[in-house]
Amino acid sequence: MISDMWFKRPKVNELTILRREARRRRLTYDCMNAVVQGNTVVCKRGHPFKVMGKRKSPGLPVIGVLGGMSSCECRKCEDYDGEETE
Repeated sequence: MISDMWFKRPKVNELTILRREARRRRLTYDCMNAVVQGNTVVCKRGHPFKVMGKRKSPGLPVIGVLGGMSSCECRKCEDYDGEETE
């Protein structure tokens, strides 16, 4: 279970700033195919996440995604359904 503190000030402000800074690329947070399962964000289309060009994982930690963490796979995914960047 995710602590409520992450959804209250000042933590929510910190996470918003981190996401804003990360938005120079596609974010997992912005994709409508990213869904929460427990403490993990998974792709409802079944795409595995690749982190930092290394390991593949079925999901990413929710707190990381709230802070702008994104999978390499999301950045090039044809099924990406979210806010586009320049």
